[in-house]
Amino acid sequence: MSDGKQLDYDDEPAGQQQRSQAQHQTLDDGTDLPIKEGAVFGAISVIATYLAHLFLTMITTAQRTPIAETVGIGDDASLVVTEMVPSWKAGGWSYLSVFGTGFEVDGEAATLGNAPNHAAAFTGGSFTLSTLFLFLLTVGGIVAAGYAVAKYTDADNAVDAAKAGVTVTLPYLVFAVLAAFLMSHAYSEVPTVEALIRGEQTGVIGLEQGDYLNDAGDSVPSGVEFAPSTSDALLFAGIIVPAVLGTVGGLLTQPRDALETVMAKVQ
Repeated sequence: MSDGKQLDYDDEPAGQQQRSQAQHQTLDDGTDLPIKEGAVFGAISVIATYLAHLFLTMITTAQRTPIAETVGIGDDASLVVTEMVPSWKAGGWSYLSVFGTGFEVDGEAATLGNAPNHAAAFTGGSFTLSTLFLFLLTVGGIVAAGYAVAKYTDADNAVDAAKAGVTVTLPYLVFAVLAAFLMSHAYSEVPTVEALIRGEQTGVIGLEQGDYLNDAGDSVPSGVEFAPSTSDALLFAGIIVPAVLGTVGGLLTQPRDALETVMAKVQ
């Protein structure tokens, strides 16, 4: 004899029944995770939030003036107008900085504010409307992705919801790897190199002028590479922050069960 729930289930279309059964089977299995669903929702979040950083960075770049200085002495002097860092790189730096990613210059620790001509929308300084918006959007995107996966897979309890939410981490790790190895910028012009090494107040501590400029200071035999810290990018932007916030997003679909689980552990 079937009950009302069984009748309701039988009234569902066959395709919906199969999808519902597959989703519950995935989460009920102690080893399987909704990897595909997490990858899809995580990728949507990564792309959307990066594009937001890129868009605001392009606006900021359009309003910034590149460094322009006279290089050389006398008849050999010439005006050098430097090039801005490409927006797609600066947007990536802005994105990574939200996760607490540090930066490096030839092995020396640096901050995003040390990079000349970057015009990244998020520089890690005092919060303005745009930086606060980007911060909340980036953090909220991960939470929303974790929530969406848990909701889509019909997680029945806090444990399943947490497992579903954490699966959004993979796309963030992929982006972090790409950013760490592709979003570096080599400064090779005298004004920008001087901006990186000109002192402890505004430059990168540990860089020596003699290692990058000639004796006359009017040419750069050796360029200076500015890039995200690979370890920071992978650890913070690729694993820890997405995993934690994705899990939080998943647990938001089961707030009561999550609270009861915590209270049971405490007691």
